[in-house]
Amino acid sequence: MRRLRMLADLMPIFAIAIALVVGAIFIYAAGKNPWLAYYHMFRGAFGGPYAVGETLSRFVPLAFCALGFAVGFKAGVFNAGAEGQLYMGALAATLIGTLLHGIPSPIHILLAVFAGFLLASVWGSIAALFKVWVGANELITTIMLNYIAILFVDLLLVSALKDPAGMVEQSRKLEPSALLPYLVPGSRLHLGVVLALLSVVAVYYLLWRTPLGYSLRFVGENAVAAKYAGVDVSRAVIVAMIVSAGLAGIGGAAEVMGSQHRLMRGFSPGYGFDGIAAAVMAKENPFGVILTSLLFAILRVGAGAMQRQVGVPLPLVNVIQGMVIILVIASSFFSRNLSSMLKAERG
Repeated sequence: MRRLRMLADLMPIFAIAIALVVGAIFIYAAGKNPWLAYYHMFRGAFGGPYAVGETLSRFVPLAFCALGFAVGFKAGVFNAGAEGQLYMGALAATLIGTLLHGIPSPIHILLAVFAGFLLASVWGSIAALFKVWVGANELITTIMLNYIAILFVDLLLVSALKDPAGMVEQSRKLEPSALLPYLVPGSRLHLGVVLALLSVVAVYYLLWRTPLGYSLRFVGENAVAAKYAGVDVSRAVIVAMIVSAGLAGIGGAAEVMGSQHRLMRGFSPGYGFDGIAAAVMAKENPFGVILTSLLFAILRVGAGAMQRQVGVPLPLVNVIQGMVIILVIASSFFSRNLSSMLKAERG
């Protein structure tokens, strides 16, 4: 039994190792040195203050999207709309950051972050209301809302929000008072990292230390039993989606306020979708999200270094990232089966 438990805990690590080995084979087949490629991948992610700052900055939107998915999933809501909610949060923060002037920086930052949470929550609640009112599958509606949100932001960036002084389809730069301050000289590590870590603690406290969190988890485990026990299932679904979408929205706001400093078309390389994978890998555990989101941030930053320094083709880089995601998620499935076996043996 102890060996099975240890195997279940180590399975994600084995999956990452297998993905890297298979990736090394592909890199070698492409005529590149896999040892040199992986050296530059880790050096690109950790080789100095600037590299570490880039990695942790990428960690921020990933962590918020993963936390959002985890909250929804615990309540039985599959929120696949984190990417669109990320865009709506970034849009709201951009509006607050560019239209408001002459206010103290702490107030400006709080207003922009809250606006990101609010608009993303409203956007996510559309899918929740459709689920509650007509029984629409939230997986389908949130995916559809992703495209609407992204295209809506693109439309604004070529029209009302476009910086008149620039040729690129992007907004004006946010006011300095709305920017998240850098924490380490010589890097772009910003205050969003602290906000993400605080959010991890807040989500854990919400889910496991409050009556609301208990009701959300109860609905996620068995909605029928929760309804017979007096829990308002419809309310739980709506609340879960509001919190889930709002967290993704904060991720978008933090990306614009901390890293980009303006809203641009395609500013997200897929943080919302990677956040779902990170949450599944972490088994929807808020503290586990820290490690899995950091892993995806390392892959994002390190893969770019492999491409620049060694010439590893970009499609191959994407293949390696995809293998890590698939194998780790598959390992999570087998890990859960082993955990079920252990519980059955105890019973």
